[in-house]
Amino acid sequence: MHRRPAFALALAPLVVTGCGVLNANGPYSLSIQPDLQPRLRAADAVQITRNYLDAQTPEIADPDEHIAPDVSAVWAVSASRATAIDDCIPSEQANAIVWVTKGVGDYLNLTAHAWSPSSHADDARCAGPGPAGTIVIDDATGVILGVYPEGPVLHHVVTSPSP
Repeated sequence: MHRRPAFALALAPLVVTGCGVLNANGPYSLSIQPDLQPRLRAADAVQITRNYLDAQTPEIADPDEHIAPDVSAVWAVSASRATAIDDCIPSEQANAIVWVTKGVGDYLNLTAHAWSPSSHADDARCAGPGPAGTIVIDDATGVILGVYPEGPVLHHVVTSPSP
């Protein structure tokens, strides 16, 4: 009988290596809130993030400024705990599961998302563009809820939520 790996139940970071040759991602830390049963896998959240960042590349005026996407950390948390990971994520009261990814790439934030800064308080340090950032994905649909670029001028706090 195949059992679910123990790391899926722990909130402590675990280093995972992305799979596949095409669009491969380097190792990333993974945290899943203990009381959650996400529908998506961490690899799905990484791929959704990388696909979004790849789609931004044609929008860059100078191709030399392109940064290949690479996700370094992934969290699955209830929406109400997501703001504890990155202070640019708006405070939500919902218990829905969201995936939060952190990495580098072309974080241009050219699309209005449900949780984007333009949908809430306009916070210039969270709107971008930037060479790094955070993306929030709805676990139920795989839809990106918010994109929060980060860089030297756009610094925001990224932490791990307490259990």
